[in-house]
Amino acid sequence: MDRPPRPRTELELDLSDEQVAFFRAKGWLAVERITTDEEIAWLGAVYDGLFAAKSGQFDVARPYGSRGEHRLSQLLFPEQQVPELRETVYYRNARRAIARLLGVDESKLAGWGHMLRKPPNGGHLTPWHQDESYWEPDFDYCAVGAWLPLEDVDMRNGCMCFLPGSHRGDVLPHHHYGGDPAVHLLEVDEPPDESAAVPVPLRVGGATFHHPRTLHATAPNSTDRPRRAYANEFQLPPQRRSARAQRPWVDEGKRALAERVMQR
Repeated sequence: MDRPPRPRTELELDLSDEQVAFFRAKGWLAVERITTDEEIAWLGAVYDGLFAAKSGQFDVARPYGSRGEHRLSQLLFPEQQVPELRETVYYRNARRAIARLLGVDESKLAGWGHMLRKPPNGGHLTPWHQDESYWEPDFDYCAVGAWLPLEDVDMRNGCMCFLPGSHRGDVLPHHHYGGDPAVHLLEVDEPPDESAAVPVPLRVGGATFHHPRTLHATAPNSTDRPRRAYANEFQLPPQRRSARAQRPWVDEGKRALAERVMQR
């Protein structure tokens, strides 16, 4: 895939003690600037090229293998296709900031990415969920996610909305969207009181961080442009639990995916 050379720009994000305290109390944090405009333009070109190539992306809002236009596309591990993504200002700043938020040695954090695309004029909502609800129930996690929009975001195109303090409890019961285990998208069984939710509009170049148990959601994209976002999760090595967590939806999803693969 042809792409412009990565710009050699620099910007260093240093979180204040107040920002760290806010994150630990609320379970999320927004920063106005995590990378440069030049790098955002490069990331946008990489993102658009990967989605145009249709390599490794799938629609999380419809059953596996569905044909037609995607309603909410996800592309996992883009750094495997473009290793330079791990060398960006965004990646370095996110990793350093998350080490500070977690109070851990940065060198011990491993990262992996995924890209999400809401198409224009009806890109699907992302329902209320906790990221950890997708993860293997045999392990405990110490992690934080970074979310970078590649254009300005607000409620019209699907900015992040967080429920403050929801990271303090356990992983809540979830189910696959629409009750279909072949749909990758998860939502919490009991929707939260949205009057307490905080929408977080951002100008391009800004980012959010959130704990994997923080309830969050994004609205549909009602604008005439796609909403593009590039997320990275940074975590310490997961620790095996003494007893497996009860998350039956994870196993249901694995079985549904395996059945669809066998049918091809």
